[in-house]
Amino acid sequence: MTLHMLIGSAVVFNGAMALLLRKGSFLHKVAGRLFMISIILMVPIISAETWLSPCSISPLGILFVFFITYLVTSAWSTIYHPEGKLVTLDKIAPLVALGIFIAGLILGFDATSNPSETESSHIKEAYFFFSAIAFIAMLLDANNLKKVGVRGNHRVVRHVWRMCCAMFFAVSTLFTGPGSIVFPESLRGNPLLSIPELLVVLLAAYWIYRLIFLKQRFLPKNTTPDLK
Repeated sequence: MTLHMLIGSAVVFNGAMALLLRKGSFLHKVAGRLFMISIILMVPIISAETWLSPCSISPLGILFVFFITYLVTSAWSTIYHPEGKLVTLDKIAPLVALGIFIAGLILGFDATSNPSETESSHIKEAYFFFSAIAFIAMLLDANNLKKVGVRGNHRVVRHVWRMCCAMFFAVSTLFTGPGSIVFPESLRGNPLLSIPELLVVLLAAYWIYRLIFLKQRFLPKNTTPDLK
């Protein structure tokens, strides 16, 4: 659990650095890479916790970790490889998204049909929320395959929304979700803890707006846009 908390904190810290640093810069790339690695490291940690203590991690928590891992790896693959080139990650992405979509529906309907005192209505809704986003991501993955890789600013939009979506989920978990146990009891549930989540949404909307509507130009060699 201690390792879980340390890696989870690293996820939020590295994600925050990637959001705040100049896009396309060396430090931004390092922070983004560390953000992705931190999330990937959560998979074996959650798996070990589930094996050692089956009741310590809920099915929603397991689905959550695999979902954000899918988001960040597909986002990284999109921006790391040159335009017009599909790699294995791009080809299996629709299948992974489909699996998450189906798993979310099954777990959501099961939680609804067999209500548990430990599962609130928000947890049940979260299953369907993850499924909805996974379904949208699956459609976009299929479009990516059809076009042999999206190009131009849409390629960077694909990177931005997936990274920011994963960051939003990570921040939500820390500040208003199960991770909020790290805060004093007097602070838990305070509306101010929702501010980091709102900031992630606003920053993502701002950059996507610049990419789509302001036609932000690319930096050389297919790097991310210079969003200052």
